[in-house]
Formats: sequence, structure tokens, C-alpha cells
Amino acid sequence: MINPIIMTLQKNSMESNLQKDFLKEFESAFGSVKEAEKGLEFVSNACNESLQKNSCLVHGLELANLLLNLKQRKEVVLAGLIHPLKNIGKYLEKVEKEFGKNVANLLDSKIRFEKALHIKSENKEDSRKKLLVVVSTNPDVIMLHLADALVILRKISEIQLENKDEFISEVQEIFAPLAHKIGIYQISSEMNELAFKQADPKTYSLISNAVNKTVKGVTQDIKKTKEILENELKKEKINTEISGRIKTIYSTYTKMKRKKAGLDKIYDLIALRVITDSIKDCYEVLGIIHSVWKPIPGEFDDYIAKPKGNGYKALHAAIQSHMGNPIEIQIKTKEMHDEAEYGIASHWIYKGGEKDSKFDKKIEWIKQILDWQKTSNDQTENRIFEKEIFALTPKGQVIELPDGATVIDFAYAVHSDIGNHCQNAKINGSIAPLHTVIKNSDIVEIITSQKQVPKMNWLGFVKTSKAKQKIRAKLQIQKSNKTSLLNKDTAQKIKINDKKIRIAKCCTPVPGDDIIGLKTTKRKISVHRTDCDEVSGYKGTLIGVSWHGSGNDYKTELIVHASDRLGLLKDLLEVISKSNITVSSTNAKISSNNSVQCKFGLKIKNVSQLEELSKKISNVKGVTKVYRE
Repeated sequence: MINPIIMTLQKNSMESNLQKDFLKEFESAFGSVKEAEKGLEFVSNACNESLQKNSCLVHGLELANLLLNLKQRKEVVLAGLIHPLKNIGKYLEKVEKEFGKNVANLLDSKIRFEKALHIKSENKEDSRKKLLVVVSTNPDVIMLHLADALVILRKISEIQLENKDEFISEVQEIFAPLAHKIGIYQISSEMNELAFKQADPKTYSLISNAVNKTVKGVTQDIKKTKEILENELKKEKINTEISGRIKTIYSTYTKMKRKKAGLDKIYDLIALRVITDSIKDCYEVLGIIHSVWKPIPGEFDDYIAKPKGNGYKALHAAIQSHMGNPIEIQIKTKEMHDEAEYGIASHWIYKGGEKDSKFDKKIEWIKQILDWQKTSNDQTENRIFEKEIFALTPKGQVIELPDGATVIDFAYAVHSDIGNHCQNAKINGSIAPLHTVIKNSDIVEIITSQKQVPKMNWLGFVKTSKAKQKIRAKLQIQKSNKTSLLNKDTAQKIKINDKKIRIAKCCTPVPGDDIIGLKTTKRKISVHRTDCDEVSGYKGTLIGVSWHGSGNDYKTELIVHASDRLGLLKDLLEVISKSNITVSSTNAKISSNNSVQCKFGLKIKNVSQLEELSKKISNVKGVTKVYRE
């Protein structure tokens, strides 16, 4: 999504100032500049190698400075400094050697997440699931990615960026809401503001001018209100810090839309923020405010007693000033304020700087992410921590697996037939053997061969019960086949016109499929695909069978999942027709998320013809999955 990015040349003085700020803030946060200086040298040398010094070094410094401002761990800051390097993947070994495994793993996870986002999917729900992939992998990756997106957004008018509109849309629909949900208002607020300015500059300008005019007219009133409040709090000896804030243009716009009201009805356009020492002080401040000013009816919120879903806490009170202007006053403790500004990072500020407490970190992150997940209708996603991982198919389908699952588990999770014929896989573009353990956010492409069959040793490394069941069933069938075929009296050749033979409707086998016969009570043989569920649970006699003759047409079904659109069915039928395959039936079901499942009854000659058709259908616009029952 973010790399590669071509930035305009920066002045040397700007680069120098950024370096000074970075070293100063790094030393303040971590007590030493040694690793920061090493990081600068590393990035500078790598940038010179690829002739991109200005672009990557400036971007890295801006990103690192933002992460320092967000109170991030040292490893995250260093990863931010290094990340903008072009083709960062080739530097990972050097990064691990120079800065440790944690920094290298963080960069590796970020690269894989970006690849996942690059996968085009017609289903927008997949985009949200891809975020869950990286959240379950490493919370630090989300912090790095959000900060990276914000740095780009700040410079959006100065840089050349491919798919600029798509990036703005991603910020508005995914990243800003995510930052808000995990409580990092500093990022979500600025993201929304900058994205809105780019997406709808005319509306932004109109509201901005109106807000500026309103603020200008009440500046003196705000100043006077602040002075009165400070004096009243001093009388009661309550320790506070008071500052002012103006509501962002984007937030003002959304509230006007939500309330269907004009600017004069937005009572929190201008607010005073009161930071106190304790919750007790918060309520005492509220009492003083209501004794001095008249509260606006219906405009009080107690987010301390009942926090927002993402954990936000504060008291919000709207009052009429002495001059009659509406002013909101927000009251919170320092801890509440930092939680709103820094999200999960603030958790360690009040733990004496214990930034390496993995348990505390996990608990805080889980509490916030689980709240975000409550908005999902798919309750199966609420188990993303500890034991589950998420990987993706090349088309962006998210596959959920237990921790330690292998390529074989992934293959069977996609489809039983793919598992049975799985030869190897490509993981993130590299060939991987069947026993390779899948990691979170891996992009896995299964390579199949009709000659491949399950092996006994597969049971030694698979993790999922589905894979184990399918492998055992297949091994039992292979054994039965060998035994039966040794006896000429039990071996059977399948002929379509044989009255003793029935082709099973549950799995609709065709020539080329691995098959097995189930002997029925009527002394007939029911022929099934070997991966059919009917076979794995069958208690009767299994008969070794094989195909005989060719040229006949066999009935089977093909299921297609796709995003619904005008002309989809026409395009699918056209592909089938051009393949000289007869369609005996069609059935379509449209889901609430604008996706559709089409089931085609087909007459085909063999499995090779069906596989060729499946490949062609998978290239039709909007198609996300093609498979047999």
C-alpha cells in the first residue's frame, strides 16, 4: 500500500533538523543515542546504495519521530526509521544482525501485511479481516502501519503516489476507524482531518471558513471563561491544567450531518480541557463549573462512570458562558488524557516504565481489540489470540488455522480435494514443503498434482482434525483398493450403463477422480469420490473400482462465489458455453454482504475438463472462489 513512494527532494537543512529532533527525543525516551546513531548510519548507507537518500531517510526520520511522540518501544521506533528503505526485504538479515530479531520480525510482518493489502478483493469485508490478521500477529505492526500512513497523508500534496484516491479511501474506511477504536485519537483525528480535506476540499473549505469566523468572534469569551475557571479552582485548591481546543473540521462536519443541524447547534465546537490529579477531583471540578455557569440541557456525558467502547474516559459538560456562547468543558485525569492520545502505549506510562511487560501489553491490547470486534457479525473471529492464526490465499480469502498448522492443514481448509492432491506450496512467493508451519499473515498458494495422494507421514505433522480425518479416510481407501484389486472377483470396472453401478449424487465423481465403491444391501455398488464424507464414515464393505471407457458425459456440480454485479451470471455462462460444456441447472443465492453463490449443474467428460473450466471461471471479474462440493 505505502511502498514504493517517490517523494520530492528535501532540503538538506530539513534533513538535518529532523536528525537533531530524532536524536534528542530518542535520548530522552531511552537514555542513549547509540542505537539511534547506528540506525541513521545504516539507513544512510542503504539509501546511498539504492540512490534514494532523500526519499527514504527523510520519510524514515519523520516516521521515527512520530513513533517517539506516540511513546512507542525502542524496537518500533528503529523499525520505523528503517522501514521506508526500498526493497526492505533484502536487508532483513543485516537488520537482525545490527538491531536484533525483534526489529527484523517487526519489519517482516509489516512487509507481509502490506502484501496482503495489495491483494485485490471485491469483498470489502476481507479488508477488515486482513487487519485482524496483523492485529493477531503483532500489535506493534498496527502502530507502525498507522504512523506510516499518517506520515504519507501529511505530505500527500507534495509526493507522487500511485492510486492516491485508493489510499485516501483506505485511510477513511479502515485506518482512521481502527485508530479510533483502539483509542489513539492523536492519529485518528489527524487522519480524518487530512483525508477529508483531500477527498472533499470544497466542503472542507466551507466549514473551515465558518468555524474560523465563529472562533474569531468568541476568542475573548473563551479567554475570560478560562480565567474565571482557573480562579475558582485555585480557591478550592484543586491542582489542574487548563487548555483550549477547537473541534476539527472533519469532526464538526460529521456532527452536523449526524444531528442534521447548523454550526450554531454544535456546542462542543470550542472546548476547554481540564486535566486533574484524580477521579474525585474530576467530579469536584464538574460541581464548581455547574455552580458558576448554566449547563446546556441534554449536553452532559459521564464517560468515567460509563466509558466509551474503546475505553475513553472523561466528563463532558456544555455550558453557556457569561456572554451566552456555548462552550464544552472536558474534565479528565492525566492518565485518561494520555490513554486518549497514545492508546495502548499509555498503559506503560503508569507502570513505572515497564515497557517489556508482555502480559500487561497483551491484556491491554486484547481488551481494546475485542471491543472493536463486537461490531462484527462473524463471532468466529473473536478467537484470534493465543491459539489461532490467520493466513491468506492469493485471492485474499482469509483462512483461520490453529497455531502450528502446516501447509497440508491450509490446503484441506481451502478444500478437501486440494488437500488430497497437495504437492507443495508457495509461501509469500517462496516454495515451501508440506510440513512448513504457517505463520500469521502468510500468503499461501497451494500447488497440486493429480498424481499426489496423502501419505502416512502427513499424520505426523498436521494439526487440524479435518486434515487428519481426510488423510485417514484416504489411506484406508488406498489400502482397500490395493486389497480389492488383488482379487479379480471383487475388482470392478465402472461403466455408465451398468445397472449394478450407481454414480453417487452427493459427490458426483467423474473420470479422473479417485474413486471407491460402497457395497449396498441390494448388492449394488455406489461409486463415490475418495474424499467424500460418505466414505469416511462408511461401516460396510469397500470395493476397489476404476473407470472404464471414455466419451460419456457425467453429471457434476461446480460452485462459484463472487461479488454480485450486473452481468455476472451472463459472463459465467459465456465462459462455460465457450468450453463446450452443457449446463443442466443453475441456482444462485445472494447474501447480505453483496456476495453471491452460483451452483452450476454440468455435464462433463473428465476431471481435466472441469479443472480447465475452473481456471477460466476464476479469472472472471468478481469471482473469489471456485470449487466442487
